[in-house]
Amino acid sequence: MSAEEPTSGLIAGGPAKTLRLWYDEPAPDNDDGWVNRSIPMGNGYMGVNVFGGTTSERIQITENSLYDSTEGRGLRHGGLNNFAEVYIDFGHNNISNYERELNLNEGVSHVRYQQDGVEYSREYFTSYPDKVMAIRLTASKPGALSFTLRPTIPFWGTGKSGMGVANEDTITLSGVMDYYGVKYEGQLKVIPTGGTMKVGAWRSQRHALGTITVSDADSAVILVAVGTNYQISPEVFLTSENADKLSSFPHPHDKVTRYLNDAAAKSYEQLLANHQADYKKLFGRVSLDLGATQPSVCTDELVDAYPDGESSRYLEELAFQFGRYMLICSSRAGTLPPHLQGIWNVYSDPPWASQYLHDTNVQMAYAPAFCANLPELFESYVGFFKAFVPRQRQYATQYITEFNPSQLDSGGDNGWSGPFWTNPYTVTGKSPVAGFGTGSWIAQMFWDYYDYTRDPSLLADKVYPVMYDQANFVSRFVKDVDGVLLADPSSSPEQKLRNTVGTTFDQQMFYENHHNTLTAAQILGRSDSRLPTLKNQLQLLDPIQIGKSGHIKEFRQEQYYGEIGDPTHRHASMLLGLYPGQLINDATPAWLDAAKVSLTKRTNQTNIGWARAERIAMWARVHDGEEAYSFYESLLGENYLHNLFNDHRGGPLFQADANYGATAGVAEMLLQSQDHVVAPLTAMPEAWPEGSYRGLLARGNFEVSAQWSGGHASQLEVLSTSGGNLDLRYPNVTQAVIKTSEGQAVDFALKGSDQVSIKTTKGQTYVFTDIPVCIPVIAPTNLQLNEEAGTDQIQFFWTGSANATSYKLYRAVGNAPDYELIAAEISGTDFAYQAPDLKTVDQVTFKVTAVRADGRESDQGSIVIWLL
Repeated sequence: MSAEEPTSGLIAGGPAKTLRLWYDEPAPDNDDGWVNRSIPMGNGYMGVNVFGGTTSERIQITENSLYDSTEGRGLRHGGLNNFAEVYIDFGHNNISNYERELNLNEGVSHVRYQQDGVEYSREYFTSYPDKVMAIRLTASKPGALSFTLRPTIPFWGTGKSGMGVANEDTITLSGVMDYYGVKYEGQLKVIPTGGTMKVGAWRSQRHALGTITVSDADSAVILVAVGTNYQISPEVFLTSENADKLSSFPHPHDKVTRYLNDAAAKSYEQLLANHQADYKKLFGRVSLDLGATQPSVCTDELVDAYPDGESSRYLEELAFQFGRYMLICSSRAGTLPPHLQGIWNVYSDPPWASQYLHDTNVQMAYAPAFCANLPELFESYVGFFKAFVPRQRQYATQYITEFNPSQLDSGGDNGWSGPFWTNPYTVTGKSPVAGFGTGSWIAQMFWDYYDYTRDPSLLADKVYPVMYDQANFVSRFVKDVDGVLLADPSSSPEQKLRNTVGTTFDQQMFYENHHNTLTAAQILGRSDSRLPTLKNQLQLLDPIQIGKSGHIKEFRQEQYYGEIGDPTHRHASMLLGLYPGQLINDATPAWLDAAKVSLTKRTNQTNIGWARAERIAMWARVHDGEEAYSFYESLLGENYLHNLFNDHRGGPLFQADANYGATAGVAEMLLQSQDHVVAPLTAMPEAWPEGSYRGLLARGNFEVSAQWSGGHASQLEVLSTSGGNLDLRYPNVTQAVIKTSEGQAVDFALKGSDQVSIKTTKGQTYVFTDIPVCIPVIAPTNLQLNEEAGTDQIQFFWTGSANATSYKLYRAVGNAPDYELIAAEISGTDFAYQAPDLKTVDQVTFKVTAVRADGRESDQGSIVIWLL
């Protein structure tokens, strides 16, 4: 059938709302001020925290390769070190009209205030194209700008040495971190307009430091470049002696000098233009408008008021985009990827050594890269993975030899095994804390990189080899246990039962990667030797076991929920096939219901930031917008600090993964595509009755925009960036007006009443309007059963639905992913079911749904478990 004529006006072409963090006072000059009040910035090459002081500005700089020993255990045991503390002394103590801000739309920070009738202004940005931080200082009165630039080396002493030298217009900080032999250097160049400039020196902590003083200038620019002798190279991970890991790499002086000189050859305006062209290309792809207006209170007040519901919509918009901002700052091609604290660290012993944990933290960092339309930011991790995977190949051969020697390839073609944690210098072997599914979870990120972009060269060159070699390892590692192929040993991340067999975490991750590898091989026309083995193994990986509580088991040996491990644990590892995986979706409704049981029983008792962020997405995947939103509320109200850093669990204790994860979770509420059906507004809470978004990314490389009012979509737009078939699901969408953005009629096929299929043209936008409002059918509740002794009959009864005319009864036997219909057009709220085959099965999930007079069925139903 053909759609009708168009309407005008595209959501995707609308202006973005101004989003900013702002404050009416500087951040306190201490560690609490850093974590709670400082403004974070970054460009991959460095992380920066700006305090905004007036007597003395403090700018803290992080460089992600400046590592010390990580020996020891516990919260703080070495690791990433604070690179530099830069002070700019102004001596302004009698100020008024103070304001500092971070403008997310522009990627620029400002400080403004008045002193003695002069307005002073600072502008800061961190440029990825030019690899520098730039600071512009101005005064409203000519000749009124005077300051001293005073960079320092923090934690100088045991294991770290260095000095700072001022020469003409540049101060150079340089030194060594002894443990890995990390040679570091930072250069700061001052470019004044007017006034005079002189160099000086002072001593701090027994080491020399240079200064530059500018007097009576009109304005000045300060450029900062940093670097170490670290290179993202397999040599680092394959070299066993710590002191030798960097021995073949050159001193960073030439590199840092080049960065600084190249930047200084450009005007400040050119540097700013380069930065914003790069930054806005990424940040500007997505907007979210929940109807909030810009608040008149500072961001710290906004955060404090949020639990009471004041100005909440703006903070919800802000936090969503802040996670995208943080990923742009911390994950850029050619630089190290974001660790547990992203790219920001002020300590000598940061939380958990600022390492990379592959049992959720790394994956959560990259979750918004795909759905929130920043896929190229994954290139940072691609480069890092390429460096450490040769060591993981050695581990793979070691583990096949140890755990399943009959499957060992003597030539060493055993794939690669996944790490639990790594840092820029060391990648670990097996850990009982998490099973071998970490490798397949890494591979799933690579699959998502392709699936959201649909770049065939990317699939062939970067994605398929990673997935295939991981599947190669898994195919040799799993063992036959009672007719299925299980991981042995196996652990569910961070639960107490460890080194067991066939945890759901491992089995789901193995299944996902086997499936994705076979799909990719078919797309590419590959015939690699292990593919037949993968195909034969796929259905034997047994990824889902339904427990007697109707839940998805975490451990194969558990019967009822909570028998093994912590029932309210921060990890929900048995549900990774729900999110971020694709295994559990609308095509597997019995599994989807079991996942909801598991989520409900996991409860909302955790106060861990990243766990709350993950639950946003998981509840969205089971289409419960109210529960998803409740976790977003808890996260913003209890974990977000005044600068929107995530307070991991109190302290305050910053960990970045919840910031990234919250963005991904909200994106899942607004758009899903895990079953390769584009499904907008799938988990909308009542708190967001109207709003719009533009530019979210769905699998298939479809950019989706939506506008809604009264909880109902008034317009949907899909840009087909790669062409291909578009399946779109939304209630009553088959009755919508569908056209191109130019107003041309669109041919489409129907799939029921709520799904259409369109053969799209690359570069074309498809617009859906006039979608009839769908009044949902109220689901029945309280399904119960009685089994009559000595008969094959089960009596069901339930509480009826107010707008139903009949009911349907379904069953799913054992671990079946889908339901089978066993009765329809049931007019009452009870039913007698003759079931002679139940004597041959151990467990059945029964489900009742409501049907309205127009034939529409309730989205949800009521379930009950029958046990033999």
